[in-house]
Amino acid sequence: MAKLNVQVFNSIHEIEPEIWNRVAAGRGFQSHRWYQFGERAMPDCPPTYLIVWDKKTPVAGAALFKVYNEPLPLPEVARRFMASVFKHRPLLICRSPLAETSALLLPEEPLRDAALTILAQAAREQFKQQRCSFLLFDYLLTEQLRYPVWPAGFEPITISEPGTYMPVEWESFEAYLESGNKHDRQHYKRNLREAEKNGLVLTKHRTVSEIDRVLKLTRNVSIWHGSAPNPWIRGLLENFSMIDGTWLEIHKDRKLVGCGAVVRDNKLQLVVGLGLEDDVPGGYFLLLYTALQEAFEHKVRLVRFGGGAYDVKRRLGFHLEDTNHAMIMIAGITQRVIKRLEDPD
Repeated sequence: MAKLNVQVFNSIHEIEPEIWNRVAAGRGFQSHRWYQFGERAMPDCPPTYLIVWDKKTPVAGAALFKVYNEPLPLPEVARRFMASVFKHRPLLICRSPLAETSALLLPEEPLRDAALTILAQAAREQFKQQRCSFLLFDYLLTEQLRYPVWPAGFEPITISEPGTYMPVEWESFEAYLESGNKHDRQHYKRNLREAEKNGLVLTKHRTVSEIDRVLKLTRNVSIWHGSAPNPWIRGLLENFSMIDGTWLEIHKDRKLVGCGAVVRDNKLQLVVGLGLEDDVPGGYFLLLYTALQEAFEHKVRLVRFGGGAYDVKRRLGFHLEDTNHAMIMIAGITQRVIKRLEDPD
């Protein structure tokens, strides 16, 4: 077995781009540029980067963020309680910022198991040093949960609802539409007519101007889904020009009534920050179809569109992701608090 060693960094700026990008190996939302953006957009989440070296060659890595305000998918009362815990004992999460993607960057076999062993051990050391409540490697594939070298203390869990994805296998948006059935093509045309009839005007931008209005619209969507608002949306909006992305806006009578961020990295595309006014017929589909057009225009290889509205997304060619799993470690003091809550006597 190769003798590997791990190096710890406290900012992506401490790592040469060519070194990090070699470890990222073209994976989406893992580039050095993306993590520069992540640090700016999430300034309240101190990062820790781990790089595994095989002699002088970087072969694996992980990005950990210390998170005090994770928007957990819990009922409001439970969410408030956990927020009080995280204020004193934050989470340490291995996750790419604002991308709903794991930041565990492993090589293929035969180095995979050795690299995971040293990364998990180094993460556990950071977990203890930084006095966190939970260590979480989330957005993992089912097969990653089954790797036999996870250290003692890690437990597999399934969390949240799965996201959706679609490989871009067509030459153009028009070819994509033609590959579907007649009903799907009619739905697209009907949606355009409905948007025009309702006076919806969609425009594309490189920066975001009406940030407070956007935050109100994104909170609407969070309320409809019964989820906590994303605490880093403002950071995303304020630093949007740092990344490869297209900001979509829908206006009606010159009022902003819908929006969404189409972001790209290493030929992958993700839609985040969707926002809508209460009554915008056709607005959601207008954003969705425009995001798909963006994927073809920018020649991405895969599109992701988050969870929810599964019937609609399946009809459009999206598949369920197998990434709603995690490995978790709980600090001893946190375990005692949870046990006391479950058994107050």
